[in-house]
Amino acid sequence: MKIRPMIAQDKPALAEIYRRDRERDFPWVAHPQLSDFERDSANESVFVAEIDGEIVGFVSLYRVMNFIHLLFVSPDYRHQGVGHALLEAMRQEATGMLTLKCVIKNEAALQFYAQEGFSIRREDWLAFPANYTLQDNHYTE
Repeated sequence: MKIRPMIAQDKPALAEIYRRDRERDFPWVAHPQLSDFERDSANESVFVAEIDGEIVGFVSLYRVMNFIHLLFVSPDYRHQGVGHALLEAMRQEATGMLTLKCVIKNEAALQFYAQEGFSIRREDWLAFPANYTLQDNHYTE
């Protein structure tokens, strides 16, 4: 598996993973579109996971805050270490403790992040959808 910075030619494949995954697993997102990826990852550093030349996932990092905004893995490649590899790459890129938000009802993602060493730091029940702010416990100064 190779983790590398996104290049312009990657955008259609990343947009498709993003749209398809949100359509399948995010019932709170009404009518996901391919154009959502470009909008939602604007001003962020995006890294791509490749296996045998195929793009299988991505992560976006808002560097100013060491905030992981998006982490998506193609359903065909889940449970194969792709998400872990993407998080490890972000740990190398970050200049401080990584944080992210995860929808409270997204139990599979919460379990994944817990296994990766993230813990809940805040709850936001007023947001739609309600979410947790998670913090990476692997960070050491």
